[in-house]
Amino acid sequence: MVGFVSLLGAGPGDSELITVKGVRRLKEAEVLVYDRLVNYELFKYVSPTCEMIDVGKKPGQDSISQEEIEDILIDKAQSGCKVVRLKSGDPYVFGRGGEEAQSLLATGIPFEVVPGLSSALAGPSYAGVPLTFRDVATSFHVFTGHLMDEKESLNWEAISQIKGTLVFLMGMKNLSAICRELMDRGYSEKTPVAIIEWATHPQQRSIDGKLENICDLVAENGFKAPSIIVIGDVVSFRKELNFHERLPLRGKKILVQETETGRLPHLLRDTGADILTFPARTKLLPNEMILPDLSKLTGLIFADSNSWSSFLNELKRRGQDIRELSHLKLVALGHHAVKKLEKTGMIIFDQELSSDYTELVTRLAADEGTWLVLGPDYRKEELETAFPYPLQVTHSMDFDQRFELGWKGCDVVCLPNSLSASHFVAWSDKIDDNLTELPIIVMGASTRKVLETSAFTNIIETDDLTLLSMRDKACQIFGR
Repeated sequence: MVGFVSLLGAGPGDSELITVKGVRRLKEAEVLVYDRLVNYELFKYVSPTCEMIDVGKKPGQDSISQEEIEDILIDKAQSGCKVVRLKSGDPYVFGRGGEEAQSLLATGIPFEVVPGLSSALAGPSYAGVPLTFRDVATSFHVFTGHLMDEKESLNWEAISQIKGTLVFLMGMKNLSAICRELMDRGYSEKTPVAIIEWATHPQQRSIDGKLENICDLVAENGFKAPSIIVIGDVVSFRKELNFHERLPLRGKKILVQETETGRLPHLLRDTGADILTFPARTKLLPNEMILPDLSKLTGLIFADSNSWSSFLNELKRRGQDIRELSHLKLVALGHHAVKKLEKTGMIIFDQELSSDYTELVTRLAADEGTWLVLGPDYRKEELETAFPYPLQVTHSMDFDQRFELGWKGCDVVCLPNSLSASHFVAWSDKIDDNLTELPIIVMGASTRKVLETSAFTNIIETDDLTLLSMRDKACQIFGR
């Protein structure tokens, strides 16, 4: 059976500017064929079983040809797969999407186009440059800027007669020639010009000048591709309307755990932060459990939500269920574990103490009972140090490295709960770098304890147990 190909526009850079339909197609994809400039944060929507093929054209390296890309799409679709061809911006705006569509049509493969927001529109908006403005510009015109050295050059005579805003994509290499062509044909040397680098990305920056001096300003400030060139009187609004580059955490790289719907990344991103991620997509590896006679225990201490899930699976394997726990007191360590147990209707003993191990151990000792701690292997040392009770390792975890967005150059780490802290510790042990001195903002005593047990030293606790407090603490650290 023949598959299906979606030519999908990823948008200009900000991962939240992709369309709702685009997200749905990413979730459904069995094969993802993607370009170099797409935001890898979009990969969080992709299934762990999806085959991912990088066909990005990298400067200075041998790159895959357009014909080879089309062959990949055809081959994967003919094998019956749902294929997503993920392209930056819009597939039909200087993206060669039309050629790929023709190729699919010629081989009888069904396809669709899911439009994306072009950087030609979004970039100027994020930089405070309205492409049209009443009494200033009533039209805008978008050109490719990389045809200067080719036979099929732009019609500069026609362009010079245009009264609206001019937008050039992929034109930084030819910026000087673009300015010269316009001035030679009557454009005033004082015509405003804006350059927008990495449009809509957290690291976006912009500068404006005139046709006569913009090349010097670009060289002095180190602007490079990918950048958008905007020419026209609307550029004069940039300093007034440039909201994106005024955000308090702009330019700061903050490392969080990869998550699809987490509120924390949204709060930080809305404040201008560049979100880097370590992987949350994990494969739970069950550990063979040797449980004591539950009837002789006073209670169980669950280190995280996965420990509870693994324990329930073990009960099921033995032909037992949660009725076996009716006489037991249950303790959950951390917010996620508490919520998981509450969701199954379990009553949690001393819930208000579940974030403070020291006080909790004192209270449990006063009960003079027999307790069992259940937790993952990567928290073994921490749990054995904190609790004077036997430990049953419930599971280990393996990380899906495809979904990490790097950690190099990050300014601070944000860990809102003990589960994310445990994953961070386990992941940091697997990478070839020492992250123990990174500043880490944490929420709650149990989260701090996970890190302290693992030799992390630069730990900053939030003023209260809210994500807003975590965001505010990040702004405070950077004096903004």
